[in-house]
Amino acid sequence: MFKEKKIRLYLDTSVPSGYFDTSKPVRQLITQKWFENEALSYELYISVITVEEIEKLKNDEKKRSISELTVRYKMKVLALSDKAKELADEYMNGGAIPKSEPQDASHIAIASINELDALASWNFKHIVSINPIIKVHEINRKYNYVALEIGSLEIFGGSKYGNI
Repeated sequence: MFKEKKIRLYLDTSVPSGYFDTSKPVRQLITQKWFENEALSYELYISVITVEEIEKLKNDEKKRSISELTVRYKMKVLALSDKAKELADEYMNGGAIPKSEPQDASHIAIASINELDALASWNFKHIVSINPIIKVHEINRKYNYVALEIGSLEIFGGSKYGNI
């Protein structure tokens, strides 16, 4: 019997932290419902960058809760390789991601280097925005990396729980 391959989805830090972000109630609801109902249909990935960003949180309870969420949903942790660092630099030098946001560039580079299918983020300023996406695709094509799909949880099934 044919088993459908799961989409390999990278989650930047904004997604697991969005589960606990009470300052954005609609986003929090979408994130919680997505994890409860959609997450298991994906193969989920985060990176050492995500782990480091979670560790820097001042709120110990939130830090613990987000870490537990990553374990509960069996998110695989990817390394920041030299190739990913180089690609992140290309994104910043090529104008895809501002040089002031190296972690954002690294999230995308790690997903690209590991040939994942897609990246989910709630970062509409530097990641889920048409200009960065177009430039990321151009740079990935130039270096023969995958055409990484980039969007918010809404395009990965979350839209049925609300829209931002």
